[in-house]
Amino acid sequence: MQTTSVGLGSFGLLVVVAVPAVLLALGGDADPRPTHDLERGRGLYDRHCSVCHGGEGRGNGDAAYLLHPAPRNLASGRFRLVSTTNGIPTQADLIETIRRGMPGSSMPPWGWLAEEDLWSLALYVRELSIEGQVADLLTWAEEQEENLSETEAREIVAEKVIPGDSIDTGPPAHDDPVTLARGRRLFLKTCAACHGADGTGNAPVNLAGELKNEDGTPNTARDFTVGIFKGGSGHKDIVNRILGGLPGSPMPATSYDDPDDIAALSAFVRSLIKPGAQERVVQSRRTVPVARTSGPLPTDPNDPAWSSTDGTWIALAPLWWRDQRVEGIIVRALHDGEGIAFRLSWRDMSNNGDLLGPQSFSDCAAIEISVERDPPLFAMGATDHPVDIAFWRAAWVADAVAARGMRDRYPGMVDDDFPELVGDLLEQSITARAVGNPQSVATRPQAAEALMAQGFGTVGPRPGGAPSSWTADSSWEGGYWDIVFTRSMTAEIEGEPVLSPGLSAFLAFAIWDGEARDRNGQKSVSVWHRLQVSP
Repeated sequence: MQTTSVGLGSFGLLVVVAVPAVLLALGGDADPRPTHDLERGRGLYDRHCSVCHGGEGRGNGDAAYLLHPAPRNLASGRFRLVSTTNGIPTQADLIETIRRGMPGSSMPPWGWLAEEDLWSLALYVRELSIEGQVADLLTWAEEQEENLSETEAREIVAEKVIPGDSIDTGPPAHDDPVTLARGRRLFLKTCAACHGADGTGNAPVNLAGELKNEDGTPNTARDFTVGIFKGGSGHKDIVNRILGGLPGSPMPATSYDDPDDIAALSAFVRSLIKPGAQERVVQSRRTVPVARTSGPLPTDPNDPAWSSTDGTWIALAPLWWRDQRVEGIIVRALHDGEGIAFRLSWRDMSNNGDLLGPQSFSDCAAIEISVERDPPLFAMGATDHPVDIAFWRAAWVADAVAARGMRDRYPGMVDDDFPELVGDLLEQSITARAVGNPQSVATRPQAAEALMAQGFGTVGPRPGGAPSSWTADSSWEGGYWDIVFTRSMTAEIEGEPVLSPGLSAFLAFAIWDGEARDRNGQKSVSVWHRLQVSP
């Protein structure tokens, strides 16, 4: 084993003993970089990854409790997406996973990072894996009263993390009827028990929630028809999943004697994807243009002026994953040099605009904006890196008209059944309002408010108590919400970003589905997208 000594503080021994061996065995498609890339990777990890995966990579970051599937425990050394025969990822596997993200979970894609950054980040993820396995091995030895030194533990782990041979994926097959029929027979024989005969995941074992990961956490078989593939949907991707499995999950590695069987099965799985499904669900950074309008700035969602600008599809992912979800929104934006307006449209078959009972949850929408060149994590910003948020709640639309209470939720019942308690009931019927929660005031001047955040648990109104600079108008019709957020392009509240003509900034979106009981951190979110305001 070749060794290289570098000054990396507490990780120095790891680099001397283990990392060079790993770098030399990352696979033929890797080109080992200087180990000082670890420091770059550490910084990127702390900025973008630790909030979910935790500082030591054990999947216990500040946001982990909000997420399902849970963030990967990188320190365990178990990685789902591999292209090797021994289930150990190559550097290329880690880079591609980071680049693409994990569709079907809250793990976003990081393809906008530079190639050098992706390399450095993957290298640091591997280091977290090594460090975690060394620590776990030493803990196990102590519990078993085994005599194991740290050097010995590191040597064991160094051998363990070397990737095996690459899986031979072979060439893809043509998707002709004969090939697809052959693939379907194989699918029914080896895959349908979990994924269902039609590939939608409707197998009894899956519907009953019986599928578990090796750590006991629940898992579900993929619905192939909706186009969500954690490891990609190309021929090589699918064959790697079939032959390599998803280590640590219920998806086993399966072998086939005839390579043509593999090709046919891969072709059939790809044929299950509904046309256009992947374009709707895969998150990637897009540009939202803000065109200058020659007429008045439209504030009504139904204003014909909105037809003058193209919409941008923004895919969303629920933090707590569910198949029945808001897949995405269509965003349009206009400005007139003084004000700026965003129109958000999405499919929602129920209008949830009521917060008059303890089990009532309102539909909501939010826009998050950062004017930093390198914005913080899209999830609520970070300390010293605040984000500006425009927030709309459907329940506030009626609150802006008049105060509501029990009589509005149950017309006639209060007067008929409790005539002597009408006044008290109306005051106490909404618990949060009764105890003085400032978010549950009886009336509001409008249905939107301006917020700011500097990390999880910090969201709140802009300091100073100034009126909201954002206004909102909404319309629900035919199973669709259309919301228009409007504000001045200048800053009306201290610290608020200026959205001037010619500006290039970042924005992200969030949607809460009241019918699905979304609230607080249970929501569907986008990644950062580019905001480009025309001159």
